Amino acid sequence: MKAIARSTCLLTAAMLIISFFIVLFRGEWTFLSFVNVTFLLSLLPLVIGGFLFVYEQGFFNGFAYGFRKLRKGSSKAKRYLAELQGISAEQPVHPQKFAITYPFLFSGLILFLLMIAAGYAIR
Repeated sequence: MKAIARSTCLLTAAMLIISFFIVLFRGEWTFLSFVNVTFLLSLLPLVIGGFLFVYEQGFFNGFAYGFRKLRKGSSKAKRYLAELQGISAEQPVHPQKFAITYPFLFSGLILFLLMIAAGYAIR
């Protein structure tokens, strides 16, 4: 848990620094432009973290199972050959776990919500 919090803080700080340099190189330094750039930049890790979270939970297992079964063919000879090789279409697919999923998800969500609040505070 401590590693996730540290990674989240580092990723959030890195995105804020990148946003600062993007706004600085664009030439117009205003708080509104910083909020806009940071908001758009926060969407990238939010989407990546969300996709990795959905993948880890096994949402795509049914699709992978169906395509594996379709690709194996329906002939008995192919099924027997696959059994002899130790490959079975009946084996469930176990998705991988990624260490970066929660830091991406949390840092994107934190910046996303902070920039929405900052955008309303500017008005």
